[in-house]
Amino acid sequence: MSEDGAEWSQHTNNAYLAVEPRELLIFTNAVHASLRPAEPTPVAITAHVMLGEHPEGTDYKVVVRHRSEADRAKHEELRFHEGWGAVTATLAALAEGGNT
Repeated sequence: MSEDGAEWSQHTNNAYLAVEPRELLIFTNAVHASLRPAEPTPVAITAHVMLGEHPEGTDYKVVVRHRSEADRAKHEELRFHEGWGAVTATLAALAEGGNT
């Protein structure tokens, strides 16, 4: 995955809290990759990405946790949910062999 289709570089400074290949990815931007506390903008999140078996392919669930209701509201105002949904739809299309 990359922005230019060739070279991938991490564009955020996250800490990965749990990685189970093909099953689970938990990361946060509230802590830098160096495990030092962070003050991310626009808000701090911890995301759980869970993959599992499904009769029609892959079950994909994401839970995003915010530090406060105000942070969650800020993310909603910035249309975070719509953006994450667009990325998910694009990923599904690619995984299913379609074009984006």
